[in-house]
Amino acid sequence: MIRNLPPELALCIRIAMAMLLALVAFGNAPSILAAPSLDINGVEDELELNIRLSVGKPPVEEGSRQLSRYIADLPEQSAIALNALGYYAADIDVDSEVVDGNTQITINVVANDPVLVDSIDIQLNGEAADDAAYRRVLNQLPITEGGVFVSGDYEAAKSALIDQAQDLGYFQFAFTTSEVRVSRRQLTADIKLIAESGPRYRFGDIFFEQDVFTLSFLNRWVPFELDMPYESSLIGELTQNLQDSGYFQRVRVIPQLDRRYGTTVPVLVDLTRKENNQVAVGLGFATDTRLRAKLTWDKPLINRRGHSAETELSVAREIQNISFSYRIPRRNEPLYNFWSIDYGLQNDTLSDTDSFLSTLSFQRVTRTSSEWIETLFLRWERELFTSSIGEDVTGDLLLPGFSYSRSRSKGSPFPESAQSASFQLLGGSDQALSSINFLKGVASVRYLKALNERHSLLAGAQYGAITASDFTRVPTSQRFFAGGDKSVRGFGFRELSPRTGGQAIGGRYLEVLNLEYNYRFLHNWSGAAFVDAGRAFNNFDEPYSVGAGVGIRWQSPVGPFRIDIATPISDNDEGGVRLHLSLGPEF
Repeated sequence: MIRNLPPELALCIRIAMAMLLALVAFGNAPSILAAPSLDINGVEDELELNIRLSVGKPPVEEGSRQLSRYIADLPEQSAIALNALGYYAADIDVDSEVVDGNTQITINVVANDPVLVDSIDIQLNGEAADDAAYRRVLNQLPITEGGVFVSGDYEAAKSALIDQAQDLGYFQFAFTTSEVRVSRRQLTADIKLIAESGPRYRFGDIFFEQDVFTLSFLNRWVPFELDMPYESSLIGELTQNLQDSGYFQRVRVIPQLDRRYGTTVPVLVDLTRKENNQVAVGLGFATDTRLRAKLTWDKPLINRRGHSAETELSVAREIQNISFSYRIPRRNEPLYNFWSIDYGLQNDTLSDTDSFLSTLSFQRVTRTSSEWIETLFLRWERELFTSSIGEDVTGDLLLPGFSYSRSRSKGSPFPESAQSASFQLLGGSDQALSSINFLKGVASVRYLKALNERHSLLAGAQYGAITASDFTRVPTSQRFFAGGDKSVRGFGFRELSPRTGGQAIGGRYLEVLNLEYNYRFLHNWSGAAFVDAGRAFNNFDEPYSVGAGVGIRWQSPVGPFRIDIATPISDNDEGGVRLHLSLGPEF
């Protein structure tokens, strides 16, 4: 017995027995089989892919019956896959053989000519037959005479007609005939679609489920009127208007489709208002202003007429300001049409000419039919500042003026094209509560164009000018400075300016040009190369300062984060490398 043997010999015998048992067990275990291989010859790209998706993977060879059934079904499944793409006359042959214990399956395909659409007969009966908005979809259907008949395109055409009917309120739309006749001999397909649209439904009454606002105020957000023809896009626009208003935590707009209402669609709007007080705290950093903190207190709803208020405190090392804004909605689209009363205080020690500014303004904001934001304002400013000749000055300006701005973008998050423009003109008179005669105009434009998916160009320009009876008394906040993240990179914030005794005092005029090339090398990452030129000046013979550099952009969840490294390259400026950081949308 093992226990009477020497310990060393007994251990060896136990190991040998264990190995023997393992070999026996392994020999009795089912063998690991390789899955049969599948090759498709004679077609490629879309046809090959559709066949593979239709037939699936060969089963692991656990029994000949399952694999034999799979091989026997291959011709039929392959034909179905080819029929879906318009190839009804294909020749299909399947071979299988066992090589070194593995089954190799080959589908040999000769696609032959596809079936072509010989005729399309689409008949639309009912009110939609005379509806230009509905008939536009007929010119965009994915089926054409002479094209290859693809069953998926045919079904997509039917879906497009149904979807357009639902979008435009033809809720009784139905096909009375929908057929395709395919001739395998002539390789042609004849499509016939006949539909009854029924009447077009119209908007009914709007019911708001809330107890806060007056009905007249809520109706300002509604982009349609009673008895107008129904359009689902107007339901979406109403939802977006209410969500963007800033008053509501939740918005649900529900069309009431019910036989009780006939061809009228009442609309139920369920609203949940925001809390009375909303407080937000934010931290940020940019190379222009360094670390900064912001505290915001919102009162989104003060009364039933939609008045709102916002107080904001912003603190950075050299610039601190506090502001209060009171907004009064007016007429339709209150989001873009309102009165505003604003008051603010700002302490600015960033420039060589320190200033303390008080501002009170009254504004009327309107969005025009061409989507320009028009602002007409009357602004009073009192600023305590150090003048360009070293005197402490208190300046008063009463400034009527106007501004226009518009921003458009196509594509997200990487725009295919984008453009923005803004213009402002304001002025005051020493005969009307201003310390000096003063007139100022500023204009800026930016344009982006994507050359393809990876390459894009961005260009921008700014121009400003001031005329005044005594420029030495023009407040610091109204003068022009250049340089910084959003101006001429390679230079410090407000570094470019006329100087007195080495101190930057600001100029009468401003000119800035930007040109940037972007290359997207990963999904959310792109590299940039840029050159900026600009000047804030008093005399037109003063040279431009030019900066150039490279950067990287990351498309973060809150907007593009930009890191730029730039250096001056103009002869009149000293060299040096400067880092620029910024976060936020370009447009």
